Amino acid sequence: MATAKRLFFTVVTIDAMTCNFFGVLSIAWVTDWSGSIGLFPLWVVTIGWYVAASLVMEVSLLCTVLVLIQLIVTSNTIRRNGYSPTQRGKFISIAVLSLFITVLTVVGVTLIGVNLPHMNRKYNDNATLGYSAWISVAGAVFYLVVAGLSISYACVECSSTKSHEPSSII
Repeated sequence: MATAKRLFFTVVTIDAMTCNFFGVLSIAWVTDWSGSIGLFPLWVVTIGWYVAASLVMEVSLLCTVLVLIQLIVTSNTIRRNGYSPTQRGKFISIAVLSLFITVLTVVGVTLIGVNLPHMNRKYNDNATLGYSAWISVAGAVFYLVVAGLSISYACVECSSTKSHEPSSII
């Protein structure tokens, strides 16, 4: 059971990272009849709320890289030594970063989604949120699951007194 849980944790974390990378870096955050624009490069759009949303999503991308680094370090330690109470902080940091990414994604998508109707009225346009925003939202949902699993590992697996053997599945 523990092996299946570790595998599920790893798969969900990789799915969350993939959704966040693809969502932030793809070019369809705002679409209309003339095409679509992404969050990068910033100099294409000079509207304040769009720049703010871009910066928020860039920070979420940076946090995703930090989660990746922490996941690699933690998985290598578990593979060598098994679970121990000293790894509780690593899982808690993954949980905190995952929740932070979720909040940043909600803020970024909300900034764009709330201000699009005002932009449409001002420029007589028909812009909507594109698939990139919804992929980022899916990544945020995955990160909520990652946070829950990380807290579970920190509270259950890393705090038990029984010895866990090293594993090669994470």
